[in-house]
Amino acid sequence: REEVEEEEEAIFLAIILPTLFFNAVLGTTNQDDFKILDDFRNGLDNADLLKWPAKGNDPCGPPAWPHVFCSGGRVTQIQVQNMGLSGTLPQNLNQLAKLQNVGLQKNNFKGKLPSFSGLSDLQFAYLDNNKFDTIPSDFFHGLGSVRVLALDQNPFNASTGWSIPPELQESAQLTNFSCSNCNIAGPLPDFLGKLASLSALKMSYNNLSGQIPPSFGGSNL
Repeated sequence: REEVEEEEEAIFLAIILPTLFFNAVLGTTNQDDFKILDDFRNGLDNADLLKWPAKGNDPCGPPAWPHVFCSGGRVTQIQVQNMGLSGTLPQNLNQLAKLQNVGLQKNNFKGKLPSFSGLSDLQFAYLDNNKFDTIPSDFFHGLGSVRVLALDQNPFNASTGWSIPPELQESAQLTNFSCSNCNIAGPLPDFLGKLASLSALKMSYNNLSGQIPPSFGGSNL
């Protein structure tokens, strides 16, 4: 019996000790999150502005990488506003599943805006004043916690324009939605006036048509 117990203990140690060592080497950051941040860096033309270490795979630290904030080894915030960054963003950005606050405004990001579909913890997204030329059709899907969403001053779908999809009405906590000068075309959706929490709506310098929805009359806008 003792021999069996010793053998079981040896097997346990053979499995657990390498795992503990492996985790110690990797640090505290979820490695899927690290991969996305690495893709973020690699898509930039001037990534040196971030001052992220060339070596290392632990953005959550300690010490945490500049402009990155974490909780429990998961990335919760990226704050790089007004840094003069240029380049494209990884299209799997929405796999940062615990992202709560992203500040990318006032840079020179270009190309296709990644979908934010499924970012159920996201509360604040500042994407305004960039050069994104395309917004994906599923961008707004599943943003159940978002409170502030700023998309202003981006040349989305310049040749065809785009319309606000019905998925936005899933964002029941939305208080501020701004999309001035971002090529929205067609009528304003009636559901915007029915979002009980929505108090600020900025839609100037677009190609809106038709009437202001009657629902706006009884709204908190």
